[in-house]
Amino acid sequence: MKWIRLLAVVCLSWLPGQLLAAVCVQDDAGQAVCVKQPQRILALAPHLTELVDFAGGLGRVVAVDGSSNFPAVVNSLPKMGNPWMLGAESILARKPDLVLVWQSGISMDVVVQLRKAGVPVFVSEPKSIAQVASTMQRFATLLGTAVATQAKVDEWLKQFGTLRTQYAKAKPVGVFYQVWNEPLMTLGGQHVVSEVIALCGGRNVFADLPSLAAQVSVENVLKRDPAVVLASGAVQGHIALVKQWSAWPGLAAVQRGGVYTVPGDILVRNGPRLLEASRQVCAHIDSARR
Repeated sequence: MKWIRLLAVVCLSWLPGQLLAAVCVQDDAGQAVCVKQPQRILALAPHLTELVDFAGGLGRVVAVDGSSNFPAVVNSLPKMGNPWMLGAESILARKPDLVLVWQSGISMDVVVQLRKAGVPVFVSEPKSIAQVASTMQRFATLLGTAVATQAKVDEWLKQFGTLRTQYAKAKPVGVFYQVWNEPLMTLGGQHVVSEVIALCGGRNVFADLPSLAAQVSVENVLKRDPAVVLASGAVQGHIALVKQWSAWPGLAAVQRGGVYTVPGDILVRNGPRLLEASRQVCAHIDSARR
């Protein structure tokens, strides 16, 4: 996989009697984020909590969003609820020296206010496996754990390479990814889930959508006739999904028994467990293929 070059520079600032180094990286919004060994981090999205843990910084996280639940120790941390409902004041009250936010999950007005208050904010919006790896590296740079983390990142990417090689010559399989049932929603080709489907030898039947997500009709799904219907959900969700699509017995996915679910907290969170999700997706697609 082609590496994404990281922007990492060292800024120097003078304090009486000492010279302190601030390490800077570029976030996904193109802004420089500079910190000096952050000790009070807020992680305001589940994938950010998991990524900062991967980079060895979970011990410095003082609070997380209400949906973060992995690793289990996160549940003992203060939870700040839905980031969309947070104002700058409630975030500043935690006295953070680094705030990690999801661009699609917070008001950018709040981000502006935090930066005006002098708080470094890293805006995250990874849309590919490579960008997830890049975020791992950038977090490690900010935390001062780059050397220890790099080998983990290399191995993580290597495992994705193994999956690509394994399914490189596999017969293509049409896949419909269902985000929601009422209204019926799916993901386009720009979403990382579509990339995961592709590396498994699958083909997102709605890869041509110009947006990340969109509403589609049942008729359109039937017309594209996927051999796999995939959604995020637990056991009960799988039962409901099978029941939903059994109403159209002519659909290839129904005929092949190719209706599957994958836990959403590993597939649609763009974090380290995306590898685990990819293995499950590949196994499901391969079962339908066989």
